[in-house]
Amino acid sequence: MSSEVSICIVSPSLGVGGIERALVVLANFMDKMNYQVIFISCLSGEEFYPLETGVKIIMPDFKHPANLVGKVFYYPRLIIYIRRTISKLKPDKVLVFGDLFSPLVLLALLGMSLPVYISDRTSPDFKLKRMIVLLKRWLYPNSRGFIAQTKASAEFKKMQFGDKLNIRVIPNAIRAIKLFPEIKREKIILYVGRLSWEKGPERLIQAFHSIMDREGWQLHIAGAGPQDWSLRQLVSDLGLKEEVRFLGNVSNIDETYAAASIYVLPSLHEGFPNALCEAMAAGLPCICFDTIPYNEIFTNGVDGIAVNGDGINSLIAALALLMGNEQLRMSIGSEAHKIRTRLDVDKIGPAVIDFIFEK
Repeated sequence: MSSEVSICIVSPSLGVGGIERALVVLANFMDKMNYQVIFISCLSGEEFYPLETGVKIIMPDFKHPANLVGKVFYYPRLIIYIRRTISKLKPDKVLVFGDLFSPLVLLALLGMSLPVYISDRTSPDFKLKRMIVLLKRWLYPNSRGFIAQTKASAEFKKMQFGDKLNIRVIPNAIRAIKLFPEIKREKIILYVGRLSWEKGPERLIQAFHSIMDREGWQLHIAGAGPQDWSLRQLVSDLGLKEEVRFLGNVSNIDETYAAASIYVLPSLHEGFPNALCEAMAAGLPCICFDTIPYNEIFTNGVDGIAVNGDGINSLIAALALLMGNEQLRMSIGSEAHKIRTRLDVDKIGPAVIDFIFEK
């Protein structure tokens, strides 16, 4: 494809996050396919996930305010910034992910007749603010296409919009996970993700504490977020300060995957969890709750374990089982590793391009 064909990708930021990770993976693939890729960040800052040198980065010269009054003026300013920037670029296609940013971009480009392709990234049953719900109802039919991460998400949107929304099911692409065969797996249970209520990291800490025989095992928590302080306090209250490590945002996360033996995603809600798929691609046996769309990612008991999400008892049992059975960990991890082929960007990337350029 000629580099004269331009795709504008709108991202919440250049920082850490599932949306940012997914969009960077696609941007780098599209650059490799010789598209002219413009990556618009809605926040200024440094790249956490590296973009190819051919990808043009544009970011605003204003910052996101911390106070409520500032936010009232921030979003109208952001909408104007998006409209003016994309109006100057005149791209062939616009791609945006996120339950907040999809309607914002559609609002910003209202009346411009640009082909905008959108995607929600949260679980269909996630309770959003009423204003966002109303904006979606009004603006989503104006999009040229909607990328659903799962069949369940597609069915939900079909129920909401009927034939007003052009829907295609395309799962997230996995970036190339670097393997480190020289690194020996240690007795580490790993969580990677935002430290926020919907991710449920406190449930993992409580489950880890409830396991009587955890001799030599540690729990490593990679990520940051609003629950950081309260989680550290919980660890202290449970007497786990010597057994739980907070790693913060980790740039060399592939080495962290390589050193771990079990990965747990304790989320209450997920759209299509990047970190879970990455951990599987790294060969880790993974545990999650059955409240997320795990069945579109792995087969329970074969290449992953899904446990009852009503409490933590099932999580405790699954953790204890894997901690005490190295052969089972190796078996599930070996099967999980195969997701690398199924969700490789060289397979998923063309599906996205075919969708946004279909006639």
